Amino acid sequence: MAAEQHDVTIEITCTQPPVEALAGRGPVYLGLQKDKDLVDAEPLNAKRLVFRPVLEARKEGDGTASFHGPFAHGPRNERFIYLVWAIQERGKPTQVFGRIKLHLNHIGWEDIENAGARKKTLRVTLPLTKAKGKPVLASVRPDAARWSL
Repeated sequence: MAAEQHDVTIEITCTQPPVEALAGRGPVYLGLQKDKDLVDAEPLNAKRLVFRPVLEARKEGDGTASFHGPFAHGPRNERFIYLVWAIQERGKPTQVFGRIKLHLNHIGWEDIENAGARKKTLRVTLPLTKAKGKPVLASVRPDAARWSL
């Protein structure tokens, strides 16, 4: 019997970019890590950045969802999407100086089925600035972002 699966788009809306904290570093971009490459990098001069990676979600034998594809990183039960901070020149990253792990293990199979049946995206809003104006450079668990499942 074939495993149940759906292609799922996760719309990541990044708000509150830490422009002042990163001033002087050069042209700062935020993008997605696809396999080992930085893709869809956007300059930090916008008030919000939106990314839409597509992942394959599979129903595991225990009823949980697991994510696969070039945007899914980490072990099966701890999958995440990497957002990458970089300085770019002439369209190429010249220096990566940090990453954000946007964790996915809180997303249940029921959420995947509902999104797939209605052809809807799963949405998350992620503030990029921590207290004291510093950029987010760490794991982002579900309670540190606003998810719409």
